[in-house]
Amino acid sequence: MSMLFPYFELMASLFVLLLCFQIFTRHYDNRVARFFALFALVAFLAAILEYSLRIAFTLDLARDLNRIAASLWAFVFSMFAHFSFVFAKKKKFLENPLSLVFFYLPPAILTLLFCFTNLMYARYEIWSIGIVSQPAPTYWLFLLQNFFYALLGITTIFLFGLKAQQKMVRTQAFIIAIGSLIPLVIGLLSDELLPLLMGVRIMFPTAVFAIAVMNLFIYIAMRRYSLFAVSPAIAADVIIETMPDALLATDLEGKMLFINEEAEKLFCVENCELVGQDFSSLFKNQAKYEKLYNEVVLKKKEILRYEAELLDPRGERLPALINANLLRDKIVGDTIGIIFVVRDIRG
Repeated sequence: MSMLFPYFELMASLFVLLLCFQIFTRHYDNRVARFFALFALVAFLAAILEYSLRIAFTLDLARDLNRIAASLWAFVFSMFAHFSFVFAKKKKFLENPLSLVFFYLPPAILTLLFCFTNLMYARYEIWSIGIVSQPAPTYWLFLLQNFFYALLGITTIFLFGLKAQQKMVRTQAFIIAIGSLIPLVIGLLSDELLPLLMGVRIMFPTAVFAIAVMNLFIYIAMRRYSLFAVSPAIAADVIIETMPDALLATDLEGKMLFINEEAEKLFCVENCELVGQDFSSLFKNQAKYEKLYNEVVLKKKEILRYEAELLDPRGERLPALINANLLRDKIVGDTIGIIFVVRDIRG
């Protein structure tokens, strides 16, 4: 059974790559999905090098492979913390360029120690499962960094789940947090803490299997409770662009800010030709516009099927039914504009 251990690591590594491919190809337009795919790809590279270490022909080759693999493992943990901030929508922090320093300076320093010094590993040994490494005392730096980023990532996702209003978001966050906690704890204990405390490895390495299980839980949460596949913003964009009626958004003064494709077709113009102009300029009878405007803005009414005759820029008459309502900011509740939906009623 021990002779098959490297091949189990190989299968676990390829499994991580498969999860990366599945998420990226299905949801590449979503930032959270893209970052998870990048995280999974780095985890795969670390895992495949860990597998290669087991079957190296010489201890010197194993040492060189392990130096690269350990460097990637350092980045895997920091990327998990970064992923948690992206998932929890910590935009203000992430927009600060120093956030990259926070996430990636420590693993970069460890990479230098792994690749150019012998401070992190004491020796390499041949076991029945293949070649394994024995950490040096300064390996504590690696353990502390990984523990910090793992704890930060899990805590961030868990707290985000507690504050989430939607049940689906809470479920998704809790699956990722708990599903990451279990394998990360096992991996940190068996692969890093126990060898340091005991001065020798007392069990086979579990890092590759731990990262595979962790990625599986994240994948399940994203696929089964996927909120990024159809987000409110994406849904709104699709509805606006595919609705059969013309939609125009104006500010409170009536200046047009946005029109959809149907509005461009109805008025035979490009978006840029109408943006900035007064919506009233499209009315044949200005009094009709003023009445509509007063009902919506001053009396704060929702107007349905308001009959009016519009004019396109060429002067062609467009009999229409207009629905109008105020546009409000959901966060602060302020009125920020007016939405007009225009239906062409020409025969």
